Amino acid sequence: MTETPLHEITTSRILPARLERALNSALSRGPGYEPTPVGRAFAAEAVNGYYIDFQAKTASRIAGDPANLLPAPLAQLALGWWERHLTGDPVAPDRFIEVCGLLEKRGESVAAELRWPARVPVPKYGLVAPWCSALTQGQAASAFVRAHLLTGEDRYAELALRAIQPLLGDRPSDLVVQTRSGPIFEEAPGEPASHILNGWITALWGVRDVHLGLGHKPAGEVFAAGVGCLRAHLPAYDTGWWSRYSLYAHPLEDLAKPIYHRYHVDQLTVLHRLTGVPEFIDTARRWAEYDRPVRRALALAQKGMFALADAPRRRRFGS
Repeated sequence: MTETPLHEITTSRILPARLERALNSALSRGPGYEPTPVGRAFAAEAVNGYYIDFQAKTASRIAGDPANLLPAPLAQLALGWWERHLTGDPVAPDRFIEVCGLLEKRGESVAAELRWPARVPVPKYGLVAPWCSALTQGQAASAFVRAHLLTGEDRYAELALRAIQPLLGDRPSDLVVQTRSGPIFEEAPGEPASHILNGWITALWGVRDVHLGLGHKPAGEVFAAGVGCLRAHLPAYDTGWWSRYSLYAHPLEDLAKPIYHRYHVDQLTVLHRLTGVPEFIDTARRWAEYDRPVRRALALAQKGMFALADAPRRRRFGS
């Protein structure tokens, strides 16, 4: 019997699945953690490329089984195929429309809205299933706007409008916290509010795409209000040496993992290119300077202490 070379032994063969998932999450590796650089084809005055390049997801293991993806990764997969379409990949348009079709089928009608409930609990923010996310709504809207632009079919425009409806403020929404500064879009809605930064910005992009791609004036007004609110609240995410992932009232600060810290930098860089707001690029540059080996190690160590402190909550949720 031939021995398996050591370099071919995968972690899944030597670690229990639960421990492997925890390790992958801590180190931001494996499926779901593909490279996500700044998009190369987005435009300041129109809908073109997406703001983050999700092409790597189309070549990942997750692309082979899209029907079993959670809603947000499914929308990201669609947007990855859209980027490949813009590079001239001949198979990408069909793949993009195929994944948009899966996204449409997964949506659930709630009055005039189309929502994508997540059926997994999130103990960290006290969420029990099912729950909906402004991040998912925004990325679904972004995908459907582009499907409308590609095909000219009005039904995709209607889907985009129904996806973004919970964020437009026509009625009270669990996905929006109204503050004196404006609306905050909630990736993980609950009490107390979490105000997850990357989800807030992603939802803003979906609102913007509906405004520019469909000529929807109310979405433009909400986008402007959301940008003003983010501008006012952004200093709260700066610890002076690292960025916060959320503002949830945990016993320990909810710091961003290194991969999300860099994602914050990229998102704020994009927002500056879209809006010209100086605070966005100033913060992005400052946070990029924070990203040094010692501070990365400190952030990871703090995340380890955070996980230990949060263990009783996870046990209560059975996770």
